[in-house]
Amino acid sequence: MDPSRLAEARALVPPPLLYGEFQPVVGTWVEYEFSSKQGRFPVRAAVVGETIRREDGSPLYQVELDYGTTPRTLVVVWVIGGKRPRVERLAVSVPPNAPISIPVDLYVDQPELRGALSAEKETDVRGGVFAGRAHQRTFKREQGGTVVVVSTAKVPVFGVESVRDAEATWVARKTGTGARPELGTVPIAIPRMQGQ
Repeated sequence: MDPSRLAEARALVPPPLLYGEFQPVVGTWVEYEFSSKQGRFPVRAAVVGETIRREDGSPLYQVELDYGTTPRTLVVVWVIGGKRPRVERLAVSVPPNAPISIPVDLYVDQPELRGALSAEKETDVRGGVFAGRAHQRTFKREQGGTVVVVSTAKVPVFGVESVRDAEATWVARKTGTGARPELGTVPIAIPRMQGQ
């Protein structure tokens, strides 16, 4: 991957998915508190659908990230399951505009996007519903920035309790079941370019 395109590509894979271990159980959701310079709001991530791809028989999951912003922003990623899950497409819906989807074709564990693993240790999540033993990993990015990820199997969907970097923080706050698709309109699909 061209180093000049890393930040652009990184933006196409939600951080908990990029740094986690995808655990697709339809109906399961986890709510993160997202914080950045632009503000703080909840983001509910849920696995809301599963189908089998005709091309190769692998499962395709619909994962929705519902941002608690005004106007409401819904990001939908379609993830091909398997040993190395891959984001096939991404759609963004911000009413009153029509949702648009684009091809992505990035592995969720793509090393160039994650950065180089520079440290890892056992740690504790001290409070909340995900309290207990956890695993902390630090990744160093190409421009010198770092990302600290705390993982625990107690957090469904991605197994990620928190992702922290210089730009933003994601911290898991609660979880549940019974999630249903929120995307109510078929997105306008941008086709793949020749040779992609």
